[in-house]
Amino acid sequence: MLELVFAAMALGIVLLVVPYFCLQLLQNKHLMPLLIVLLSLAFIATGPVVFTLRPSLVFVYIALMPLAFFALNPALWFYIKALTAEQPWRFTAADGWHVLPLGFAGVLAVLIQSLSYEQQQLLFFSEASNVAGYTLLVAIVFLAAVLLWLGQSCFYLRQMLSTVRRYRRKLRQVFAEDSGKRLAWLEMLVLLLLFSWSYAVLNLMLAERLNSVWLSDAVVLFCLLLVVWLVAWCGLTQQPGFSETYKLQIVSTEAEELKPDQTEMTDAAQGLTKYQRSALGEQQSARIAARLQQTMQSELLYLDETLTLYKLAEHLAVPAHYLSQTLNQHLRMSFFEYVNQARVEAAKQKLKQSDDSVLSIAMSVGFNARSSFYTAFKANTGQSPAQFRAANRQDKQLL
Repeated sequence: MLELVFAAMALGIVLLVVPYFCLQLLQNKHLMPLLIVLLSLAFIATGPVVFTLRPSLVFVYIALMPLAFFALNPALWFYIKALTAEQPWRFTAADGWHVLPLGFAGVLAVLIQSLSYEQQQLLFFSEASNVAGYTLLVAIVFLAAVLLWLGQSCFYLRQMLSTVRRYRRKLRQVFAEDSGKRLAWLEMLVLLLLFSWSYAVLNLMLAERLNSVWLSDAVVLFCLLLVVWLVAWCGLTQQPGFSETYKLQIVSTEAEELKPDQTEMTDAAQGLTKYQRSALGEQQSARIAARLQQTMQSELLYLDETLTLYKLAEHLAVPAHYLSQTLNQHLRMSFFEYVNQARVEAAKQKLKQSDDSVLSIAMSVGFNARSSFYTAFKANTGQSPAQFRAANRQDKQLL
């Protein structure tokens, strides 16, 4: 009974949000893979409904189920790529290989449907071991599909996690504030999927043998409900991380567009971005750095809550990739670190000289959240704002 309740709740969530996503597709193409994710999850969730209320459709459901499973991982992968892309995402011919397993799933669906009812019963619901002939062939193909899907899942889950982590490093090269862009919920989603799939496999293999209360279909459906809720809830509000800079990313005619696999490579050990094939020399980099320092302080550019690398480069009239290279090589900082250091320095003066609240000071120097101010302040000073204020007040009293 619980399985049916959880399945109905998951289907209800999908029915509520899918119409909204469909209306948004023309303006937000990144929602297309998310829509496929939701529809795949919805189909998987219909299992208890079909088995309980429409038993005549059980083998149709089983035949089509591999299509939903093989569509789920690539669709989620495309959605993560869309959210983390530095330019508006579009499906291209080069992405075609990701959907090839769907062809295999389609062949399997045809094979299952071509079996007689007795053969289907023997293959999926009988404990008899005398499977032979054409039925045995379908069984082998089905097993191959399960193994292929497990391998596909491991590959995509790993790719998703590494993509989100690389994306976070990119954010710090472009934005001074990454609130709402870090996509922590996607990491939670990937880990939840990993747990769900692992638990489902264990439940399928061991539930009847162990007869344990810890292994049940209800837990599998509850995990599926959590996945559907997380995807739907966060998908309603999540925008691509670089969406506000799409129009500002003008490629210089004198250099190739900055690409993480050719021009920009992050050295994890040093935290330094190395630039290859760049026309920027050391002297020119030093001039850009001096101009940057002077302009940032004289015009208080760090007060702009929406300041990005591209806006700053446009203000300085230098190519964005030159400014990025100057920050990373000459000043040894990311854009995020540079701007927040300037904000922290301004905050330090206000903490010494005024009795304003920490929150009001944080907002007055360009931060848009108390948490991001505390994190940046601690990273730059080793103290919390309150500790810094108290220490400096004590120093004044001693003087």
